[in-house]
Amino acid sequence: MNRLDEIQLDEFRADRTRRILAVGAGIVVGLALAWVHWLGLLIGGALVSLPMKSWKRGVLAGLGFGILSLLVFAGLLAFYGSLVPALGMGQVTALMVAIPLVAGAIGGLTRVLV
Repeated sequence: MNRLDEIQLDEFRADRTRRILAVGAGIVVGLALAWVHWLGLLIGGALVSLPMKSWKRGVLAGLGFGILSLLVFAGLLAFYGSLVPALGMGQVTALMVAIPLVAGAIGGLTRVLV
């Protein structure tokens, strides 16, 4: 990446409105992809982390995306009346909680690269 690209990226990250819109778009795209395949959790974590000002905020944004996707999934289970049986499944429940959190945080590490 050359110096001009770095300056433009820093200006983009400094503009709060554009950053919020980019994060919102990343959430929508990430959730849509996660609906189809679990790699959408990684991609969503990466998309919400890229507009952040620092890598620490990027990782937290990825983790936040994982939490949001977990809440959406739990809401869908509750809507269809399957939340209680799903919570009683033991190790599968632990995986159901851990996978979005870990995948979102790992996707958030993309901010370290850019």
